[in-house]
Amino acid sequence: MWVPGASQMPPSTKLCIEIILALLCQDRLCQAPVYQIQVPSRVTAQQGLCVLLPCNFTANFESSEVAYKYWFLRDDDRDTSPAMATIDPARALREPGGRISLVREAPDDCSLRISDVRARDRDRYYFRFQKGDFKYTYPETQPLVDVTELTEPPVLRVPEVLLSEQLVNVTCQAPWTCSGTPPQITWTGGFNYTARNLSVTLANGSVSYSSELSFTPAPGDHSKELVCTVTYPALVGVFTRRYVRLQVHCE
Repeated sequence: MWVPGASQMPPSTKLCIEIILALLCQDRLCQAPVYQIQVPSRVTAQQGLCVLLPCNFTANFESSEVAYKYWFLRDDDRDTSPAMATIDPARALREPGGRISLVREAPDDCSLRISDVRARDRDRYYFRFQKGDFKYTYPETQPLVDVTELTEPPVLRVPEVLLSEQLVNVTCQAPWTCSGTPPQITWTGGFNYTARNLSVTLANGSVSYSSELSFTPAPGDHSKELVCTVTYPALVGVFTRRYVRLQVHCE
């Protein structure tokens, strides 16, 4: 072990210092802190969509007791305030129903997911871990969940050229969302059509929502505007849309 100024110390003094430091390190005073957390300082979400706050932490897992994880708002009291998310059945939740939840069950995972994001979710959050007599709050890291207006449009897939009197299928995919309230997808365009809704759960836990529209274009549909609108029922007045002008050719 290197000690500053050791080259000018008498051998006996140097030896005494090294022994003292070694004893202190045996008591873990020289080791890295046991409790650490890795989480981004900020994530941004659009209203109506979903946000994932990825998180991993280290703690003392030696106890045989059940492990509990908690997320609180920055001004919440860790002992008395309702949690934003937890699996502890004895702890009240600020908003029951699962809209805000812990994502994974791995012991060292503290990732937080917020579905149906709304303006009031904008805040700083902090994490707390408890397992038996081991309790620790990570106050030094309080990530910000920032919330902006919904600006992401749906993905509209329409053939560049449509042939008159031939059936065509077009799709409208809603912006990315989690397993919260499904969005509503509607079409407008001034012609007869049938539509069916589709949903696919992805590997990361998000859900892809889309609508497939089937119609037979006529010559009079050329230059008509086809509009896909996605609304989010969980939030009043939150919607996004995209349109395209149809190019109908006669054979």
